[in-house]
Amino acid sequence: MSRAATLLQMQGIDLEVDSHRARLAAIEQQLGDEPAVREAQQALVEAQTQLHTARVEVQNLEYENQTLAEKLAEANRRMYGGSVTNPKELRDLQMEIDSLQRRRTALEERQFEALMAAEAAETRHAAVQEQLQAASAAAAATHGSLLDERGRLSAALEHLATAREAVGAQVLAADRELYDRLRPAKKGRAVSKLEDGGCSTCGVAPSSSRIQSARQGNELILCGNCGRILCAD
Repeated sequence: MSRAATLLQMQGIDLEVDSHRARLAAIEQQLGDEPAVREAQQALVEAQTQLHTARVEVQNLEYENQTLAEKLAEANRRMYGGSVTNPKELRDLQMEIDSLQRRRTALEERQFEALMAAEAAETRHAAVQEQLQAASAAAAATHGSLLDERGRLSAALEHLATAREAVGAQVLAADRELYDRLRPAKKGRAVSKLEDGGCSTCGVAPSSSRIQSARQGNELILCGNCGRILCAD
């Protein structure tokens, strides 16, 4: 399979993904018109923000505690390692150690409070997720088979993600970069087949040299008119 043909295969997957995602967005919007769903969605956004903030606080305090522990270990090493013998320096070291220990004790209390806050945020987040699922299910029942369709589309997207990963592994990095740059600008279609001697998207016939190069498949050839990658396979 030529490089362009591999990109065309990946584009087919991407277009199907785009279609499924657009339909899912439409379904979510239809389900989200329910007041209970909108309220649950807003609550979930707030819960996610609170959970993120709580987790960041826990991480920051863990880093601060680690830094203090390293400073305390270094001060104890100097205190009891025999390298410091001057009485005044020893007193200063002891004061530093005492100060670090007090700071660490206070910090550990803050860590405990932060962990409790993070646990509470996780509990609330899980509860709000359940509320949203329940509200969505109730709305879906009102709207017929939307929930079933959403499930089918979600499963299909998982399969497509696996398929795209397999195809993407065959694509050169430079080819992927070009494809990713063209696709948004070309309304999702970065690759165009050569049909009846012309670009199947814009209809313009490339030069004979472009057609020959595209058929050889050794490099990516762009349509001189629409700028898409030409695939002769």
